[in-house]
Amino acid sequence: MPRNDSAPPTAEPPTAEPPTAVLTVFRLAALFVFLAVAMGAVVCATGSGASCPTWPGCRPDQITPQWQLSPIIEFIHRVVAISAGPLVLAAAVMSRRLTGPNRWVRILPWVALVGALASGAFGRLVVLSSLPTWLGGVDLFCALTAMTTMGVAAVVLGAPASDLTPRSAPEWHPLQVRSLAAMSVIVLVVMHDTGIFAAAPLSYTRCMGWPIWQLIGTDLHPLLQGLRLGLAGLGAVLVITTAVMAARTERLRKWGIAIGTLFAAEMVLGLVIRAGGINAAVASAYSVLAVALLSCLGLLMAVAWSAQVDTADIAEREPQDRIHVDRPRST
Repeated sequence: MPRNDSAPPTAEPPTAEPPTAVLTVFRLAALFVFLAVAMGAVVCATGSGASCPTWPGCRPDQITPQWQLSPIIEFIHRVVAISAGPLVLAAAVMSRRLTGPNRWVRILPWVALVGALASGAFGRLVVLSSLPTWLGGVDLFCALTAMTTMGVAAVVLGAPASDLTPRSAPEWHPLQVRSLAAMSVIVLVVMHDTGIFAAAPLSYTRCMGWPIWQLIGTDLHPLLQGLRLGLAGLGAVLVITTAVMAARTERLRKWGIAIGTLFAAEMVLGLVIRAGGINAAVASAYSVLAVALLSCLGLLMAVAWSAQVDTADIAEREPQDRIHVDRPRST
């Protein structure tokens, strides 16, 4: 009787790679939103916001600024922020044509677009008039939301379909890292946003940056300042734990090292500010480090998210693969 071998299993089609143009737009949008937030932090830290009193040009009789540091900082921030809007819009429109199981790459760019447009509108109002404190808090929240969601969308879209093997899956703790990074982002966003409400007029506390581990007598609302210190302590524990957990896995190790380095640099600069006062250069570095740390936590969350999906996919496929391999041949 002729042997009738069982037919080999049909291979599952690999997840389609995103078009290169779409991935490029997503990454450019994430980069420009990050740069807009970072430059906005520098504008606040250096007090350059009033250097260009009109919008979109710097002055009524000229579009570009004079060759002075403060107007140049403000104008660069304005150009970067204006450039980010069309890129985020293009990413949002392109996301509607994407296919695949992860629906978040089709949702997050629209969330980023809303945040970017709202933050841009508030920024224009700041130049032409002023914002009440509560709208300043909304402005910062929208900017940080746009930066985080656009970064997460770009990372998730560009994540490889599956670059893990069954042998390496047990070494991963992506779910824990993702949860820790997400909690860190939430706590830090609240900590930064409450600084606007605790700050006195023109105080550096209203800018991106961690508290310097003491109450500031010239600022407002000691209870709110105490709350920020508590949030900073909780945030520090979460950030350190996230960095350590990430550094224990091979694929996330560089992210853990980067986050640990940024956090250490932020703490050192905070001690410098507390001991010797503050100037424009130190304040700018302190603010940019705070933005970079928050952004990296969001990106790590996205990388761990993708890794968790990959690991679950491997765990689901491995038993089926063993069935196909071990199935005896019929005679």
